[in-house]
Amino acid sequence: MSRDAVKFGRMSKKQREKVEDEVRMHKQMAEVQGIAYSPYGEYSPPAPVHPAAAYSNSYEPSVAYAASSYATSATSYAAAAPVSYPSIQGQGYSIAQQAAVPAPSGGYPQRTVGASQPDEDLIAGVTAAFDSAHGLTTVTAADRLAAASTSTFTEQQYRNMNRFDAWKKFAAELTRIIQCIIEFAKMVEGFMQLSQEEQIALLKGCVFELAAIVVTRHYNPETTSLILSREVFPASIFRPSEQAELNFFLGMHSCIHELAQLRLTNAEMGLLSAWILLDRSSLGQFVIEQFRNCLQQQIATRIADSGPLMQKLCEIIQRLRGHAQEHIRLLGQLFTTYPQATEKGALPDLYKELFSPPSS
Repeated sequence: MSRDAVKFGRMSKKQREKVEDEVRMHKQMAEVQGIAYSPYGEYSPPAPVHPAAAYSNSYEPSVAYAASSYATSATSYAAAAPVSYPSIQGQGYSIAQQAAVPAPSGGYPQRTVGASQPDEDLIAGVTAAFDSAHGLTTVTAADRLAAASTSTFTEQQYRNMNRFDAWKKFAAELTRIIQCIIEFAKMVEGFMQLSQEEQIALLKGCVFELAAIVVTRHYNPETTSLILSREVFPASIFRPSEQAELNFFLGMHSCIHELAQLRLTNAEMGLLSAWILLDRSSLGQFVIEQFRNCLQQQIATRIADSGPLMQKLCEIIQRLRGHAQEHIRLLGQLFTTYPQATEKGALPDLYKELFSPPSS
């Protein structure tokens, strides 16, 4: 039983009635505004939707992003081995020693009517953080022009690339994006209040999904191609010979293609990323729902009915979590087939630290 439930049981009848009246009032006001209200007492943790993985650095999805209510949870994390993540500026991974501050009642604040209103400062801060972290990776007109001139010979080189070299290219590009994601996380409100262990656990648990969101900025759904480092990569180039790797690629391509078709703005990408990042943090339901509400309100400024788009986002992210687990499994198979892949310098250290199975 939770501490809040115990304290609620100790209240006098008059106090309980007062709390219940306040809950009913908030629910009615939220319904008037057309925003779904999710009472604290109605939440129950969903069952994991992915098979258990034998990796200590993998995760079980703590949230089945419910299409109807977009429910979120805040489950605890086991301490992870410290990782010194490099920043783009070459600085070490800084640590904040502050802790999340609970409400006076002993638990974290419940969602209130105010939390359902767009927080302009929060939106502006997350957008600025996303632009600052990922601005250097945005596809520019010069990138598109250079990519347009990619020769058939270059394409053929990638088509003929052996399996190990293809993984090295994939790992290098993904690591560049992850370094930017780490910089973004450090600027998200509340993240640096967490312990270093929790920061690392949160990043390891969702960095793959966050990278997929960023990749959509480089993806053209009309030509089904990526532009990275001023090179164009048509989807047809990526045809792994291993069936499991091919299925993984096709699944990832489907998610990225669908995300790109939604044409999220930078503000929406930033808010979605922050929501996913903090979804299972110890900051509490109130803080997490602030990001979700801001995302939904931001989408509503350009789409009258934001519900279907939110539902689509939740469904895609859930699929990406399954692909993240498969990515770790496939990397383990690569290490078995190519033992040299585990040697220092074969793959980026940060990439191996985040995704290697524990036995590797």
